[in-house]
Amino acid sequence: MNNWPKFLPDPTSCARGFALSISFWLIVYLLWPNVYYYSYGFSRRYWYTIRNSDFQAVITFAWLCQILLFAFYHWGVTKVAEWVEIRRHNQQPPTVSAWQHWREGVIAFLTLPAAIVMGIPAIALFMLPVNSSSGALVALILGSAIASAYLYHFRFAKLLKILFKFLGIFYADLLKIFELLLVPIVSGTPFFVLTVVTAQIMPKQLLPLTTFLLVICVLLSGIVGYAALQYWSAHLVNWAATWWPADSPGYSRLQARKAWKHNKTATSQSFVRHTTSWHLAANDATNLIYLNCLSLILAFFGYVLFGDLSELTQTPEEILGLVAVLAWVALWHFWGWPREVEIARGKPEAKKSQSSAKKKRSPNSNSAPPNPVEQELNQLKATTGMNRMKPVRRSAQPTPEVPQWYVFRSGEAKGPYTKLQLWEIQEITARTKVRRGEAEWQRAGEIPELAAYLTQK
Repeated sequence: MNNWPKFLPDPTSCARGFALSISFWLIVYLLWPNVYYYSYGFSRRYWYTIRNSDFQAVITFAWLCQILLFAFYHWGVTKVAEWVEIRRHNQQPPTVSAWQHWREGVIAFLTLPAAIVMGIPAIALFMLPVNSSSGALVALILGSAIASAYLYHFRFAKLLKILFKFLGIFYADLLKIFELLLVPIVSGTPFFVLTVVTAQIMPKQLLPLTTFLLVICVLLSGIVGYAALQYWSAHLVNWAATWWPADSPGYSRLQARKAWKHNKTATSQSFVRHTTSWHLAANDATNLIYLNCLSLILAFFGYVLFGDLSELTQTPEEILGLVAVLAWVALWHFWGWPREVEIARGKPEAKKSQSSAKKKRSPNSNSAPPNPVEQELNQLKATTGMNRMKPVRRSAQPTPEVPQWYVFRSGEAKGPYTKLQLWEIQEITARTKVRRGEAEWQRAGEIPELAAYLTQK
């Protein structure tokens, strides 16, 4: 494969591209009403039902089918590869998780629209000599297949992953902003109802005091609502971490969240005594206050730029709304979320104490510790009155670890490494396949002695 031209898709990409194009356009062709009626002779009633259906429904159905089809293709190819590996090397290859099959289907689902759009020039070129419906089908298949092969070859899925990761962060921050705004409204509804009911009875002189008490009650009820959400979200994460498959995306993140102080203490403390939930609620309330302050500032600038709110048209309103949303998301992303993570994780006091102890250690601290046996003998001699003490010798330095660990990466075993090198060089995670010597391959998360050398990614 080293001599393969770089401007041409590799055979694997070509095979995946043609499989994607053929699977999609054949389903569309078979589901199109003309084919059903003229080729298979269905009843006139069924013909009217299909003919009146929307063409977009056929396209959508064929598009969704690619997830299931490519998951099945990947499963079949994996089984064939395992059979060949066993026949040739008489060794069981590493198992492929179910998520890897579905991942291939999701990649095909996301690649298909871009392939059709990018393949329009090729489709138009192949359509020139076409005079029949079967020729048009071949032109559609060839044009989309060429574009799909190039998209697979240049790792279009990796680009989509980066894009969706960015959009996922943005929408997660946006949902958090909605949560900050909606929780006080929901929790403060009883106080609003009580204020409306008693407004007719209260004298007008007490209206400012009533408004002030209403604002305080809504803020306090919002803090209680935030704390309840934080507390039960910790239980939800702990529950999900118990059954989430180890090979599925998000597993390492769930395990890392489960190890946070907020999640570990939620199982042993009640809601009222769970201090981290209340600290997180205070952080949410602080962000809510900041959001309101930003709204006032933006409203002032909007009044300066566009005039009174009653004079605003739809376009200035959309501009102000978009600016406000972006400002709120930026505030939460760069200030609120890091503060929430710091509170939920807890202060690493043990690590700080260890690092300070290392700094205070004298330069001679690298020498080996005294031999405890000889220290005890000297103490016994001192208690019996003997004056001559045997000099205390330093115990022997610990023997260095022998590299005996192997890592399965890119279809081959790499190593040997020490446990420290597994962490520093290979950056193993709980899902990485490792083995000691000639033992069977295992997930690193299943080996207790490697628990301290796993990298959270």
